[in-house]
Amino acid sequence: MPIRAGVPLIKEVDDILSSESYRAMLAHSERFLVAAGRSLRRYRWSPAANPLCNWSRRWEYPFAAQRLLAFADASAGRPFRLLDAGSGVTFFPYFLAEQIDNAQVVCCDSNPSYERVFDSINAARHTDAVRFARSGLRDIPLDTAGVDAICCVSVLEHTSDQVAILDEFRRVLRAGGLLTLTFDVSLDGRGRLSRAGAEQLLAALTARFTIEDECDAAEELRRFDRPDTVLTTDHVRRTRPELLPWKHPALKSLYDLVRGRGWSGGFYSLGCCGLAARRPA
Repeated sequence: MPIRAGVPLIKEVDDILSSESYRAMLAHSERFLVAAGRSLRRYRWSPAANPLCNWSRRWEYPFAAQRLLAFADASAGRPFRLLDAGSGVTFFPYFLAEQIDNAQVVCCDSNPSYERVFDSINAARHTDAVRFARSGLRDIPLDTAGVDAICCVSVLEHTSDQVAILDEFRRVLRAGGLLTLTFDVSLDGRGRLSRAGAEQLLAALTARFTIEDECDAAEELRRFDRPDTVLTTDHVRRTRPELLPWKHPALKSLYDLVRGRGWSGGFYSLGCCGLAARRPA
């Protein structure tokens, strides 16, 4: 089932959740959590927390995986070099490494505690296909044109210098290489990436990369004008509130107030968007 780029519709997400490919990814994620449980206890998430059950990741991970696996198929027979930018610690790079022949995955994140977690997971799994590199995304420790593909899942909305990061993605990606990018968009003004900010991000992306699928990025953002049709945290709060990340609304509200963000009520109205793009020659 092809997954459309842009802003996901509620019906499209429902179709993904009922697909065999999603069930296979979910099974892999659950096995990973069990096998890596001891290592993950050193990480800030509980081993019981499955990121594939997050409100937006249910769409973002399948979207990114479908594009990356299809692109990797065309590179069969030689090593496939992939950067997971702002990776955190999840099942996803290990899923991709198992699905792609000759995969070499570099997980890049600025958190210094992740290195020992990756080392522990890799030792338990007896794999060297996934490695960790501690770094911010404005100065990635990889050679120019050093990777075939980049995935960046819900990271750029948490950064302050998105244009510089896109320039760095362009530097490390080979000509014709693939960038899969997803990000959250604030619909109520409380989140870090407003709709206007998302428009600027997409303009910067379009200036540096070639958007695939003949997707009109600016037009996709207009789908948020019809919130009853698209995947948002508002829809998830009505239907599956356990998938939202804000488990303690009162504490979250106090935290936002102290940080000068006003009284949030422990909830942010968010949508998400995902695109695939190529680095021009």
